[in-house]
Amino acid sequence: MKVVIIYGNGRKGSTYNCVQIIKRTIGQYEDVKFEEIWLPKDFPGLCCGCFNCILKGELFCPHSEYVYPIVNSIIEADGIIMASPAYGLDVSGAMKTLIDHLCFMWMPHRPHNEVFSKIGFVVSTAAGSGMKRTNKTMKLALNYMGFKRVYDFGSAVAASRWEDVKGSKKLIIEKKLIKKSHKYYQSLVDRKKLKSRLSTRLTFIVMRKMISGYQDGNIDKEYWKSMGWFDNIKPV
Repeated sequence: MKVVIIYGNGRKGSTYNCVQIIKRTIGQYEDVKFEEIWLPKDFPGLCCGCFNCILKGELFCPHSEYVYPIVNSIIEADGIIMASPAYGLDVSGAMKTLIDHLCFMWMPHRPHNEVFSKIGFVVSTAAGSGMKRTNKTMKLALNYMGFKRVYDFGSAVAASRWEDVKGSKKLIIEKKLIKKSHKYYQSLVDRKKLKSRLSTRLTFIVMRKMISGYQDGNIDKEYWKSMGWFDNIKPV
């Protein structure tokens, strides 16, 4: 089993330590291979809004050399963990930049067939607030890619450093995370058997109708046609 972890910053603080609890928990069941991606180190480019990935194809993105290794890691993994502290009541700038670069994989464009069986987990912490919105941003990104399940965890830690978080608070966080990690792992094990969520199926149906009306030659329409999704082939 392989799980890719995408960190929204390079600081090993509260969010990072929450992810370590998840790793320890699911690592008890089997030998899980974890691949860690650190932003912005592993993805230094800012989206310049050229729209090439949407209109021409992802290979025309000026940062494709950074995009493709991450896309391949996602496709090859069984599960994804996205972890970002709340910065300005939302994801870190580096995490938002990555999400911007992955929009071509969303269902309104060219979702990868393999992604419809992936299981996601989004994690955020903050000294005060902002976790709900932070998790919502990451969760929406994975949902629009077609992930089969996406779990979330957010916690206010009342401290700027993990070392300053009270022991009682850490115990509460660990207890909640272990419980949710069990569910995450079980979904990873059962991911081939789990039914796709109704919201995913409905989004797919709406997008299929919309994209089928595009002019012939449109990159999204040609992609859906090549996948057989205008016929009887349904990935969800």
